[in-house]
Amino acid sequence: MALNWNEEQTRRRMLAVPVAYFFFYLLYFTLLQEYARPKFWVYTELDAYIPFFEGFVIPYVLWFPLVPLMFLYFHRRDPESYVYLCRTILTGLTLCLLIYTVLPNGQLLRRPLPRDNILCQLVALIRKTDPPINVCPSIHGFVSATIGIAAARAGSLREHKAVRRGILTLTILICMSTMFLKQHSAVDVVCGLILSVVLDLLVRRWNPGLGLLRLVVRPRAGGRTVMET
Repeated sequence: MALNWNEEQTRRRMLAVPVAYFFFYLLYFTLLQEYARPKFWVYTELDAYIPFFEGFVIPYVLWFPLVPLMFLYFHRRDPESYVYLCRTILTGLTLCLLIYTVLPNGQLLRRPLPRDNILCQLVALIRKTDPPINVCPSIHGFVSATIGIAAARAGSLREHKAVRRGILTLTILICMSTMFLKQHSAVDVVCGLILSVVLDLLVRRWNPGLGLLRLVVRPRAGGRTVMET
């Protein structure tokens, strides 16, 4: 079945895919946070050498608007990159949920905050709403790396080098922030990066997908972009 991306119905249908998945993910992850009890504790000696620095809370919280903004941008300007994000991120998040279910894990890196300022207060709020369980692989790290890869490869950003570099810099800072805020162990971040790279290779070479995401984007005569399932 061929679908013309320029048709409003097609665009709405494809935009609904990550939106619908978000509610599933939010429900599943909330239940895990409420009822899962860690059986494995994640730690590496490198964590002891990484100091706490509250300034990294800025890139950490920027992750939350960055993810939907990149989906929306690619949805409007770059269908191929949009479908890539859907395939890779939704598949990766599903794998993370399965890992947290089968191998519930946590970390014991958090210490009392060393200072009382607005940034530390924001860190305290994050800690209150996000207990240190279900941490490996790091979802912040996995999603950030995937967005960085998509931005580096996106044709729509090829002529906007400053924007592309800004996105790449931000994704790197986000990955670093999870460790400097003691939200994640270095092991969590490395596992998130590995997951991103592996799924990137799979999506580009073997084109895996789930349901509505099993799509191929290709140009059709006349300059229109169509999608086939």
